[in-house]
Amino acid sequence: MKARWSAGLLLVLAACAPPPRPAADVDTGRFDLKLAQMYLNGEGVPRDETKAFYLASTASVAGDIGAKELLGRLYAEGRGVKRDDELATNLFRAAVDGGNVAALTDLGRMIETGRGPPSDPESALDYYERGMDAGDPEGRLNYQRLKKSLEKPAPKAGPGPATRTIIKEELKPPT
Repeated sequence: MKARWSAGLLLVLAACAPPPRPAADVDTGRFDLKLAQMYLNGEGVPRDETKAFYLASTASVAGDIGAKELLGRLYAEGRGVKRDDELATNLFRAAVDGGNVAALTDLGRMIETGRGPPSDPESALDYYERGMDAGDPEGRLNYQRLKKSLEKPAPKAGPGPATRTIIKEELKPPT
Protein backbone atom coordinates (compact mmCIF):
# COMPACT_ATOMS: atom_id res chain seq x y z
CA MET A 1 0.00 0.00 0.00
CA LYS A 2 2.79 2.39 0.94
CA ALA A 3 4.63 1.65 -2.31
CA ARG A 4 1.51 2.47 -4.36
CA TRP A 5 0.99 5.73 -2.47
CA SER A 6 4.65 6.78 -3.02
CA ALA A 7 4.51 5.88 -6.72
CA GLY A 8 1.26 7.82 -7.11
CA LEU A 9 2.73 10.87 -5.38
CA LEU A 10 5.75 10.77 -7.67
CA LEU A 11 3.50 10.62 -10.74
CA VAL A 12 1.46 13.59 -9.52
CA LEU A 13 4.58 15.62 -8.75
CA ALA A 14 6.08 14.77 -12.14
CA ALA A 15 2.90 15.85 -13.90
CA CYS A 16 2.84 19.18 -12.02
CA ALA A 17 6.51 20.00 -12.49
CA PRO A 18 7.39 22.35 -15.33
CA PRO A 19 9.23 20.74 -18.23
CA PRO A 20 13.00 21.02 -18.06
CA ARG A 21 14.41 24.11 -19.73
CA PRO A 22 16.34 23.56 -22.93
CA ALA A 23 20.05 24.36 -22.72
CA ALA A 24 19.54 27.41 -24.95
CA ASP A 25 17.19 28.97 -22.38
CA VAL A 26 19.76 28.91 -19.58
CA ASP A 27 20.61 32.43 -18.44
CA THR A 28 23.59 33.00 -20.71
CA GLY A 29 23.69 36.70 -19.81
CA ARG A 30 24.64 36.01 -16.17
CA PHE A 31 27.15 33.37 -17.23
CA ASP A 32 28.80 35.70 -19.76
CA LEU A 33 28.89 38.52 -17.22
CA LYS A 34 30.60 36.32 -14.61
CA LEU A 35 33.07 35.08 -17.21
CA ALA A 36 33.73 38.68 -18.33
CA GLN A 37 34.54 39.66 -14.74
CA MET A 38 36.89 36.70 -14.46
CA TYR A 39 38.77 37.73 -17.62
CA LEU A 40 38.83 41.36 -16.52
CA ASN A 41 40.43 40.48 -13.18
CA GLY A 42 42.43 37.44 -14.29
CA GLU A 43 40.60 35.15 -11.84
CA GLY A 44 41.22 31.54 -12.91
CA VAL A 45 41.76 32.61 -16.52
CA PRO A 46 44.43 34.74 -18.18
CA ARG A 47 43.67 38.45 -17.86
CA ASP A 48 42.17 39.63 -21.16
CA GLU A 49 40.27 42.93 -21.25
CA THR A 50 39.26 42.53 -24.90
CA LYS A 51 37.67 39.16 -24.19
CA ALA A 52 36.02 40.64 -21.09
CA PHE A 53 34.56 43.41 -23.26
CA TYR A 54 33.22 40.88 -25.78
CA LEU A 55 31.61 38.74 -23.07
CA ALA A 56 30.09 41.78 -21.33
CA SER A 57 28.67 42.90 -24.69
CA THR A 58 27.12 39.48 -25.21
CA ALA A 59 25.60 39.56 -21.73
CA SER A 60 24.27 43.08 -22.32
CA VAL A 61 22.58 41.99 -25.56
CA ALA A 62 21.04 39.11 -23.58
CA GLY A 63 19.47 41.77 -21.33
CA ASP A 64 21.73 41.63 -18.29
CA ILE A 65 21.63 45.02 -16.53
CA GLY A 66 24.86 44.33 -14.62
CA ALA A 67 26.58 43.84 -17.97
CA LYS A 68 25.47 47.32 -19.06
CA GLU A 69 27.11 48.78 -15.95
CA LEU A 70 30.31 46.80 -16.59
CA LEU A 71 30.35 47.89 -20.24
CA GLY A 72 29.93 51.48 -19.10
CA ARG A 73 32.98 51.13 -16.85
CA LEU A 74 35.01 49.55 -19.65
CA TYR A 75 34.14 52.43 -22.00
CA ALA A 76 34.75 55.03 -19.28
CA GLU A 77 38.17 53.59 -18.46
CA GLY A 78 39.13 52.55 -21.99
CA ARG A 79 39.71 48.94 -20.94
CA GLY A 80 39.43 46.43 -23.78
CA VAL A 81 37.88 49.12 -25.97
CA LYS A 82 38.55 52.73 -26.97
CA ARG A 83 37.42 55.21 -24.29
CA ASP A 84 34.04 56.76 -25.10
CA ASP A 85 32.56 58.92 -22.34
CA GLU A 86 29.25 59.56 -24.09
CA LEU A 87 28.60 55.86 -24.67
CA ALA A 88 29.71 55.08 -21.09
CA THR A 89 27.23 57.65 -19.76
CA ASN A 90 24.41 56.17 -21.87
CA LEU A 91 25.22 52.67 -20.64
CA PHE A 92 25.23 53.87 -17.02
CA ARG A 93 21.83 55.55 -17.58
CA ALA A 94 20.44 52.31 -19.03
CA ALA A 95 21.79 50.37 -16.06
CA VAL A 96 20.30 52.91 -13.62
CA ASP A 97 16.95 52.62 -15.40
CA GLY A 98 17.22 48.84 -14.99
CA GLY A 99 17.82 49.14 -11.24
CA ASN A 100 21.60 48.68 -11.03
CA VAL A 101 22.84 50.34 -7.82
CA ALA A 102 26.54 50.63 -8.74
CA ALA A 103 25.59 52.49 -11.93
CA LEU A 104 24.16 55.32 -9.79
CA THR A 105 27.63 56.06 -8.46
CA ASP A 106 29.25 55.56 -11.87
CA LEU A 107 26.82 57.99 -13.48
CA GLY A 108 27.31 60.48 -10.66
CA ARG A 109 31.06 60.38 -11.25
CA MET A 110 30.62 61.03 -14.98
CA ILE A 111 28.32 63.97 -14.27
CA GLU A 112 30.55 65.38 -11.51
CA THR A 113 33.65 65.37 -13.70
CA GLY A 114 31.90 66.53 -16.88
CA ARG A 115 32.83 63.39 -18.80
CA GLY A 116 29.96 62.82 -21.20
CA PRO A 117 27.42 65.30 -19.89
CA PRO A 118 28.42 68.81 -18.75
CA SER A 119 29.70 69.00 -15.18
CA ASP A 120 26.86 69.39 -12.68
CA PRO A 121 27.95 68.77 -9.07
CA GLU A 122 24.41 69.12 -7.67
CA SER A 123 23.06 66.45 -10.04
CA ALA A 124 26.07 64.24 -9.29
CA LEU A 125 25.36 64.65 -5.58
CA ASP A 126 21.81 63.43 -6.20
CA TYR A 127 23.07 60.26 -7.94
CA TYR A 128 25.59 59.63 -5.15
CA GLU A 129 22.85 60.07 -2.57
CA ARG A 130 20.58 57.61 -4.40
CA GLY A 131 23.46 55.12 -4.54
CA MET A 132 24.20 55.67 -0.85
CA ASP A 133 20.54 55.16 0.05
CA ALA A 134 20.51 51.93 -1.96
CA GLY A 135 23.50 50.62 0.02
CA ASP A 136 26.45 51.38 -2.27
CA PRO A 137 29.48 52.12 -0.02
CA GLU A 138 31.28 53.92 -2.86
CA GLY A 139 28.20 56.10 -3.36
CA ARG A 140 28.31 57.02 0.34
CA LEU A 141 31.99 57.99 0.19
CA ASN A 142 31.49 60.08 -2.95
CA TYR A 143 28.40 61.73 -1.47
CA GLN A 144 30.25 62.73 1.70
CA ARG A 145 33.27 64.01 -0.23
CA LEU A 146 31.24 66.08 -2.71
CA LYS A 147 28.82 67.37 -0.08
CA LYS A 148 31.74 68.64 1.99
CA SER A 149 33.35 70.33 -1.01
CA LEU A 150 30.07 72.04 -1.95
CA GLU A 151 29.48 73.48 1.50
CA LYS A 152 30.10 77.20 1.55
CA PRO A 153 32.61 78.38 4.13
CA ALA A 154 31.13 80.39 6.99
CA PRO A 155 31.52 84.14 6.51
CA LYS A 156 34.32 85.70 8.49
CA ALA A 157 33.25 87.55 11.61
CA GLY A 158 32.91 91.27 11.00
CA PRO A 159 32.73 94.08 13.49
CA GLY A 160 30.28 93.26 16.19
CA PRO A 161 29.18 94.81 19.44
CA ALA A 162 32.42 93.85 21.15
CA THR A 163 34.48 95.66 18.51
CA ARG A 164 35.47 99.19 19.47
CA THR A 165 34.90 101.91 16.88
CA ILE A 166 37.84 104.24 16.56
CA ILE A 167 36.90 107.89 16.52
CA LYS A 168 38.93 110.41 14.51
CA GLU A 169 39.78 112.38 17.63
CA GLU A 170 41.53 109.33 19.10
CA LEU A 171 43.86 109.21 16.10
CA LYS A 172 45.10 112.83 16.53
CA PRO A 173 48.54 113.11 18.08
CA PRO A 174 48.60 114.50 21.61
CA THR A 175 49.34 118.23 21.89
